[in-house]
Amino acid sequence: MKRYKLTTLLCLCLSTASWALSNDTEQPIYIDSDNQELDIQKNVVTFTGNVILRQGSIDIRADRVVVTRPGGQEGKETIDAFGNPATFHQLMDDGKPIDGSANKMRYETATEFLKMTEEAILIQEGSEIKGNVISYRIDQQKLVAESSKKQRVTTILQPNQLNNDKK
Repeated sequence: MKRYKLTTLLCLCLSTASWALSNDTEQPIYIDSDNQELDIQKNVVTFTGNVILRQGSIDIRADRVVVTRPGGQEGKETIDAFGNPATFHQLMDDGKPIDGSANKMRYETATEFLKMTEEAILIQEGSEIKGNVISYRIDQQKLVAESSKKQRVTTILQPNQLNNDKK
């Protein structure tokens, strides 16, 4: 029975639709780390030490990644990444890369919601958004950036992107 639970929990890493903006969600997730800790009763897997998570074109690097499946329900996983900073890279459908970093990232697979906190930044083709918190509803393609008391939201748009949007 324990082996079945262990296998089931490890399979959650291969079935989640994490961090995706395109068909990357159809690919398996591979996680490499220096260490792994599994709590079968709580349905939590913690990866520590030079963690690399890959799914299709998605590449996440962090000091620690925690994958939780509340109540053991498939499709409702939460992935938390922590680093100084944690980073991600993905190719979009048009072939353009998008890169981001933050000290904390959280992805909720059931709602396709990504939240980056503490020194969050998103960069695409030289344009960037910086803020204390960046939230992104992937399914709705809606982004919200929030400031902190010490730092305002900063957006830098490159002229080539403004010109391409006018066409």
